[in-house]
Amino acid sequence: MPLLPAGSHLGIAVSFEPVPRPIRDRIDQELDTAYRKGMKIARVMVDWADLEPRPGKYDLDDLREALEENYEKGLYTLVTISVLDSEGMVAPGFLMDGEDSGRLRDGKRFNDKEIVQRFSALLERMVPLMVSRRVFAVALSNEPQVYLESHPAELADFVAFVRAGRDTVHAIDPRLAVTVVNVGRITDTPLKDNPMIADLVAVSDVAAFNYAPFTNRLEELAIDDPKRIPQDFRSLAAAADGRRILIQEMHCPSGHRSGKSAMHTSVTIQTECLRTSLDAMMQMPQFRVMYFASMLDWSPALVSMFADPLRAESEVPRLYVDQFSEWYETMGLVWYPDGTPKPAWNTFLEGLDKLYR
Repeated sequence: MPLLPAGSHLGIAVSFEPVPRPIRDRIDQELDTAYRKGMKIARVMVDWADLEPRPGKYDLDDLREALEENYEKGLYTLVTISVLDSEGMVAPGFLMDGEDSGRLRDGKRFNDKEIVQRFSALLERMVPLMVSRRVFAVALSNEPQVYLESHPAELADFVAFVRAGRDTVHAIDPRLAVTVVNVGRITDTPLKDNPMIADLVAVSDVAAFNYAPFTNRLEELAIDDPKRIPQDFRSLAAAADGRRILIQEMHCPSGHRSGKSAMHTSVTIQTECLRTSLDAMMQMPQFRVMYFASMLDWSPALVSMFADPLRAESEVPRLYVDQFSEWYETMGLVWYPDGTPKPAWNTFLEGLDKLYR
């Protein structure tokens, strides 16, 4: 990542939705503390569908505004452009099958000439803007494995699509690192043996992951012993195949202020997760960037938007839905209702001191 200052860097996504007005000043004050302690990185997520609402017509205003705000603060930014996301396909509507939201129209595939050319044309517009505003890396999808596991025959086409996007970016500015954000969940099967991750890492300049110290039981969303994190990081390093590593989202929810946690977590465990992951990163220079998933918990309304459909599915276990809800309701380092920092926020600030003092 030639466009990123040397060393390892710690950052945080502020919120996945607008910060409520009653706590906005308090959030800004805490962020100012992080900036004073040297926090240098930010991230921006956008969907291809929003960037190109009509064929050849681009809407980069929101992206430009976000990058300009980060630039004025002296921050370096990771941009994630979702084509595939953990929620599915987010290509522009005019490229989608009108009867199947999970398919491209007319039976097209990711490596079809039209699809590749349209995305390349978008990147040609975006790259000069991004480089001029301290973007150091661009991810060309977020957790595409969720989609590709259901459509395994499309893996080779999507890898070719990513390779073409990478080549377009490099032709404009080879310093801008290109990647794809992979699912970083550790299971009994070594991550490096996952062919979807291996193929996408192979066409990336830097290996990017979303990670949480979940148990290896896929039927649940429970937090395991934080002491396993260094070993998990070694598994991520093995999957990176010698590349530098970027953690786009480090997750470790706190559990609620009171009551039993469905995820077997707590504010103490959240703090230990963050401290242990910071220590592991500082001992492994291969890890260049780590963002904690969110400063602020999700609002009840946003959680319901995702959890209610799961709750309506009779085949989804109630415990899993409860765990899913708790994850997002308590994923931040600051409580949503009143903006009060959790103990892990101080650990985050201490991590900035260690990295930048």
